[in-house]
Amino acid sequence: MRRLRVLFAVMILVLAWSCGTKPPLRKGEVLIEDKGTAYGIKTPKWVELAVLGSYRDIEKLSDFKDKTVFIAQFEAQNLQSAQLLAERMQADTEIARYLSTRVKDAFKGANVADADSKNFGAYGERFVVSVGQAKFSGFRMEADWWVKVQTYTPENRPDKQVYRVIQLWSIEKAMLQKQFDILLSALAEAEQPTPEQQRAIDLVRTTAAKDFFGEDL
Repeated sequence: MRRLRVLFAVMILVLAWSCGTKPPLRKGEVLIEDKGTAYGIKTPKWVELAVLGSYRDIEKLSDFKDKTVFIAQFEAQNLQSAQLLAERMQADTEIARYLSTRVKDAFKGANVADADSKNFGAYGERFVVSVGQAKFSGFRMEADWWVKVQTYTPENRPDKQVYRVIQLWSIEKAMLQKQFDILLSALAEAEQPTPEQQRAIDLVRTTAAKDFFGEDL
């Protein structure tokens, strides 16, 4: 009877875990423990999406629908080292680099007429550079989480155990939009653009806005 009770209790625990948020694991990893293990706290949804999804998935969550997010991840053989790497991160530099890469990716998928492609490419490249060199104010770290995982080789043999620290940074979209607008205005004021060049600048503005804000700047 006692054995049945123990088995029943284990089944309840398994069911409870399966109904909760999945642990943030990559393919071929097994969770050993995480930040919430000792207190029975479930892994936040944003953590799962940070590892298995994308920034777009996080920005769809109700808590972040009006924000632009940045995810930073750090790995080490022990938790203290991973946390130290996180503390030493140059936030301004990494955030600017992330935003610059995201803008560049948005431009790659832009639908631009052949007549505008040359000017669009030139102004788009200049905007990417200016974003990468800018210092953005308003970003703050919303939360962090850590996990300890067992990794495996392609032959399914135990490889190594690593700690992964994950940080979630965010900024209000309206605040980032104002800073983007300043950079775009400087781009247009650097020279007196022709009508064709102004059209390209407007396309750069619109493309960035759709990716980050879902609307025109």
